[in-house]
Amino acid sequence: MLTPGEVLDGRYEILELLARGGMGAVYRARRILLGDDVAVKVLSTPDDASLRERFLRESRAAAQLRHPHIVGVLDYDVDAQGHPFLVMEYLNGPSLLQRVALDRQLPVEEVLDIATALCSALQLAHDAGVVHRDLKPANVVSHEYMPGRYAYKVVDFGLVNVREIAGALKLTLDRQFLGTVAYASPEQLRGDEVDARSDIYSFSAMLYELLTGRPPFDHDDPFVVITKHLMREPQPLRELAPAIPAALEAVVLQGLAKDPTHRPASMQALAAALRDAMTGGASAVPRPATAPVIRGYELGAPVSKGRLGSQIYIGTHKALGTSVAIRVLRREDVADWDAARERFIREARAMQVNHPNVMHVSDYGEEPDYAYVVTDFVLGDSLLQRLTTEGPLPWEVLATLTSQLIDGVAALHRRGAFICGITPLATRLSNEDGEERLLVSSGGVSQVQDLLGTASEGALRGTALGESELPFVAPEVLMGEKPSATGDLFTIGTLVYMMATGSPPFLAPTLPQLLGAMLRERPEPLATVRQDIPQAFSDAIMKTLSPVPAERPADARALALML
Repeated sequence: MLTPGEVLDGRYEILELLARGGMGAVYRARRILLGDDVAVKVLSTPDDASLRERFLRESRAAAQLRHPHIVGVLDYDVDAQGHPFLVMEYLNGPSLLQRVALDRQLPVEEVLDIATALCSALQLAHDAGVVHRDLKPANVVSHEYMPGRYAYKVVDFGLVNVREIAGALKLTLDRQFLGTVAYASPEQLRGDEVDARSDIYSFSAMLYELLTGRPPFDHDDPFVVITKHLMREPQPLRELAPAIPAALEAVVLQGLAKDPTHRPASMQALAAALRDAMTGGASAVPRPATAPVIRGYELGAPVSKGRLGSQIYIGTHKALGTSVAIRVLRREDVADWDAARERFIREARAMQVNHPNVMHVSDYGEEPDYAYVVTDFVLGDSLLQRLTTEGPLPWEVLATLTSQLIDGVAALHRRGAFICGITPLATRLSNEDGEERLLVSSGGVSQVQDLLGTASEGALRGTALGESELPFVAPEVLMGEKPSATGDLFTIGTLVYMMATGSPPFLAPTLPQLLGAMLRERPEPLATVRQDIPQAFSDAIMKTLSPVPAERPADARALALML
């Protein structure tokens, strides 16, 4: 046991015990160098070589799963006493177990929102060959990233298996293991090999409890619970909570089918069925969401939204077996297909640049109802996700990513391409071998009509302006001038300002008001907002935000020299 005030491995100051179980304990700690809070899980049985090896192997697997709704793995090491420990992002909100204990039943709409987000995360894990094996409300924990705004994340991938559960049950009736068997699949409890369909069963058991206030099979004796999982059908949800839609009940019960082949085919299919059950768009029988057919590639799970309303999928090059990202733009998802398609093509051409800070486009294709581009698959969040979860970047990180952003933009400029209006959502962060790298993932805007013709109606009316590209576009471009290198410097300055403060320098409810703010207002200098930012850096970035293009640095190289 570690006590508050102890320093683990010379880097992590222990603040408090968060949880303790059969395998070890989880602590809240502070990274001494960075000053932020993290969660540290310490294995309590250092003499068990096989358990240590599996803990390392599965920690490595969990570290590869980068998704907004999967807890981030930051480090792994062994302390001076030989105890392996895993360092993860610290989640400051309640778990779903705590929510159910407090509220008993969660609102149906909230359960569906949480479920569809988690399905996306688990589909990513399953596509990577990782099965969680211990899905339960205690292993879904929230993080309050803004007052009253929570994101739920899956924790503890693969760190408990059925043989450990069975061994523990022979010795103890510890509530930790009782909680685990309440959600375990029949094949898991039989000791059979498990796959993604076992997670679907456990996930459905968890949904059952969120909707009704109790798990599908409940008893103080875990052996009775196991018998019910193997032999009995759960009580219909609507007998416990009559307000639950019948179609939703059918989806959850199908997820609890004893035969794995009778469950939804994937987490993606389960998410689609849950959505259909609430909208009345389909029968209660889950069906896989239709995905586009990309010749030469096999599509996996959708992982995020891209620019122009596109959808980004994980994919595999069939011949080479390499992982790729495939960005698909569907005709049905855009208001002006011709304008969106033309811009999509232009961006694909612009991004064929071999540079470490540019997302390289390796392939492009079109079908009657959609177009697609293929890029390298990057494990990492978007800049927007990073800022949402962690807030403004520390100075050392800010300086490094700013330099990389400028280098990437300079490479695009040499090709005659512009990033005009690129947003934090279209800026990716990769973390390979412990080194963070920024990648520009979009370009090719040639005129303001490209922006306005593909902007959402909400952005143009002002209701969704903050979610659009427009706050990142130079004012002269918004007034009709062609994009240019100096216009891109305004976009760079806006991105850097947001990385430093958490908010763009100019934001207004309508496009005319936004343009007026850009032309008349002067944001507070970065060196005034943050004392750790050097004056020269602040002066250079503030120059890029001038409404007069001639007052900005001449090009990206000149800006780099000023910094």
